[in-house]
Amino acid sequence: MSLYTFIGNKYRMNSFITVNKFLATSAVLAISFVLLLGPTSMTMNVFATTNTANQGIGQSQSSTQLGVCVSGDGTLFSCNNLSDQNQANSGNNAAAQSGGNDDDDDDDGNTANQGIGQAQSSNQNALCVSGTGTFVSCNNLNAQNQQNSGNNALAQQGGSGSGGNLANQAIGQSQSSNQGSGVVSGGNTAGSGNNANTQSQTNTGNNAAAQQGGSGKGGNTANQAIGQSQSSNQGSGVVSGGNTAGSGNNANTQSQTNTGNNAAAQQGGSGSGGNTANQGIGQSQSSNQGSGVVSGGNTAGSGNNANTQSQNNTGSNAVGQQ
Repeated sequence: MSLYTFIGNKYRMNSFITVNKFLATSAVLAISFVLLLGPTSMTMNVFATTNTANQGIGQSQSSTQLGVCVSGDGTLFSCNNLSDQNQANSGNNAAAQSGGNDDDDDDDGNTANQGIGQAQSSNQNALCVSGTGTFVSCNNLNAQNQQNSGNNALAQQGGSGSGGNLANQAIGQSQSSNQGSGVVSGGNTAGSGNNANTQSQTNTGNNAAAQQGGSGKGGNTANQAIGQSQSSNQGSGVVSGGNTAGSGNNANTQSQTNTGNNAAAQQGGSGSGGNTANQGIGQSQSSNQGSGVVSGGNTAGSGNNANTQSQNNTGSNAVGQQ
């Protein structure tokens, strides 16, 4: 994917439109799921003593930096973006439901919907257009510590009759970092248009459900899902009429960790009661770097991509059914 386009005598930056659209869509889907759950509520029917709980947590953090310099002369120490952040999202849902006893075989039981959506993003864009030299300008520096932590815990005891338990638990966590720099200079571009990203990204989410079905037709159904994603994108472009020494470089140092666990314990009631458990974990990590340098002189130490990463995905599904 080209992050920059050279058209005529102008150097234009595509502004990560495609990448940002994908990341924004993922975050919106996660948060939309939480919003659909609605606020926490608990309803009880005095005749059937049925419990319904909807619990949702939506947390998001974003940082956006934009620097644009247009100069007829030289550009010196200008339009640089510096981001130093410590972002942490922590949320937990806990529910305990006990169905009432009823001898008329009404649909006594428990229904719980628990959702956590957490998103963090950082965006940096710098653009310099100079008639002469560009010196130590339009650089992006990002140092971040991003952490998402969310847990869903549920205990359900179904009532007699045809009562049963239904549990829907979902956790969606995403983190993204985007850097884009573009330099168009009539002279030298020494030390300009560089991207440096140092990040520690951690996603931790756990779903736990304990269900005991009532007698009669009572049974247990548990749906547990965890989706975790992390991405880093860097793009630099330099067009210079002179030297481009030390320009248009991308450096990425990251530690990415995804940890997710699903645990369900189900004990079915007598009669035709049974247990159904659906558990899924999806974890993804990506890093993309792109650099382009056009120079009328030397290109010493320019247009380099350096990527150092430690990526760990850990996920476990556990079910105990009786």
